Amino acid sequence: MNLSLKPLWLAASLPLFAVPMSALAQSPATKSASITKVEIKVIPNLVKFDTVRFDVTAGTSVQLAFSNDCVMPHNLLILKAAAEPAVIAAVNALGLEGMDKGFVPDVPGIVAATKLLQPKQSQVLEFTAPSEAGEYPFVCTFPGHWYTMRGVMRVLAKGAKAGLAVRDNEKVVNVPDALKLSGVTHKPLGTMEKPLVMRSFVPDPDLDPAVFAHHGKAKPAVKYDPTTALDIFEKKLDPATQQMVEHPVIIKTQPGIAGAIAVNHGAEFSYVWDTTECRLMYVWRGGFLDMNPYWGKEPGSGRAANYIPWIIGGLVYRASGSAPITGSPSEAPQFGGYRMVHGVPEFWYRLGKRTIRERVIAKAAGGFELQVQSEGDSTPLEWKVSAQDAGAVTVAKEKSARLTVSFADRPEPSMPEFVPSTGKKKSH
Repeated sequence: MNLSLKPLWLAASLPLFAVPMSALAQSPATKSASITKVEIKVIPNLVKFDTVRFDVTAGTSVQLAFSNDCVMPHNLLILKAAAEPAVIAAVNALGLEGMDKGFVPDVPGIVAATKLLQPKQSQVLEFTAPSEAGEYPFVCTFPGHWYTMRGVMRVLAKGAKAGLAVRDNEKVVNVPDALKLSGVTHKPLGTMEKPLVMRSFVPDPDLDPAVFAHHGKAKPAVKYDPTTALDIFEKKLDPATQQMVEHPVIIKTQPGIAGAIAVNHGAEFSYVWDTTECRLMYVWRGGFLDMNPYWGKEPGSGRAANYIPWIIGGLVYRASGSAPITGSPSEAPQFGGYRMVHGVPEFWYRLGKRTIRERVIAKAAGGFELQVQSEGDSTPLEWKVSAQDAGAVTVAKEKSARLTVSFADRPEPSMPEFVPSTGKKKSH
């Protein structure tokens, strides 16, 4: 069963769309002595390289100046043609290790690779061209970007005449679509042991309006460094102690924008945890997300008018009522980030004086658990069970600052599906 309704916007969502290529001016690839120099830039906001083909001579030295003029992180990997499917599959399997590795996996077939460059960064990549003539694809392996960030390095035999570099497909360059061969699909899945954590647009399956108490209110959020997968801190003077202490660097979100994180443990268990309300929103079994509406069915096909991914499977829990952990009536939670603890995401947020940490413990059937721990406030931690959850949710308090919430599976009635091309509900 596919479920798709109004979106929960994800603050860290990265658009994965394809843009038709058009002819632009030529970009120089120059030779200085035995060194071939190439310049490649990222076209801002288009998720594309400005240069899609350049020539080098077999066995010669190459200096590739790569500049990221985009607002998103990018890298550039040059590959042996036969290795591309395995490389893309390995990138997809990196999970949360991807950022640490710059999305460069440890697999054969990579000729050369840059670091993962943040916006406005650049790098000169120096390498020796392969000794075997042929076409070597280059791609950005930041998740989803290989759809449109693609090109070819042509390695020519010695004595062959090199052509001018081609910018943005002045001439059609056929690069094999590795997606179909890589194991990366529009229906991604993690496992019970190694969950897939993904920020993307997600549907709102007609949740109780009371759970959206703080959506639409701009709140400061902690700045996040994608190269280290850590929150950013800076030292500031604490007026109370007159000591320099670390404080998170905060950014302001735009009014009306909220965030959520989708987590998948394979076909048996998926959930959405919202970073604006700082609570578990819903859980389902039977699959994860169908990304066809968002990514497009094929590279270059574009997205549907209603491009929110579909839920695959059936809901077994939906949040209801006001926040189960409360502060003052006007107090809004502030999301701090997440880290992996014992193989699962641990989300943390602040609520007044409290710092609260939550982990969803997946089970293949029959229910699941939420482990909650509080710091920084001596008053006992309490969890309020809503009227709708009575009988399906039980709370076991281990200590005054720690509790386990147990949820029984509660299959939900079928929800209306959307017609991708129109965004309208299907009639049943």
